[in-house]
Amino acid sequence: MTLQHRLQDLLKEGQALTDFEYDEAARQQWALEGARIQEEARFSDIYIERVDKESEEMIQTESPSFLNTPLTYVKSHQKEFIYIESKWFDVVKVDGLAIEWDEVFQTYTVLFGLKRPKKDTGFLRELLSKWNGAQLQFNGQDGLFDVNLPLLELEDIREEMSFIEIISAVYRCLFRLILQLENNESKNGSQS
Repeated sequence: MTLQHRLQDLLKEGQALTDFEYDEAARQQWALEGARIQEEARFSDIYIERVDKESEEMIQTESPSFLNTPLTYVKSHQKEFIYIESKWFDVVKVDGLAIEWDEVFQTYTVLFGLKRPKKDTGFLRELLSKWNGAQLQFNGQDGLFDVNLPLLELEDIREEMSFIEIISAVYRCLFRLILQLENNESKNGSQS
């Protein structure tokens, strides 16, 4: 199912879309109409865990108010990563996001599994190459790509931003990435 169809289905279910989604849809000449929601309000149903990096055991679940915490939290709590799930990540073919401070590369990273067919490897590598330090590996066991992106390489992301701002920016980035992948597919006449 394409991004356009996923958005149409959400509107049919009575869900609201963000200005960003409507703007991107208009650029693609998709006729989408329905309710609007602020990006920050979009993720009010979010599930958040603080997780121990070494054992991968949950330390604690957090309420949505934790999203107001600045990204620097993971730098000052380097033994943890923040795991985040939202039904809205389904739109961009991602189950959840893990945000952490990478001690080796001294940078903030977001890790996620991207549900795309293996045949997308070449084009996906090409798209990710614009971000220094981006890593991509196809995980045959799960049938998805393991993606690791340095957060400060992504457009509009700064260290002092809150997790909700980071999540919204990552969502916009993934939305555009999926759009490029789907446009490449239709241009090449293949369907997934």
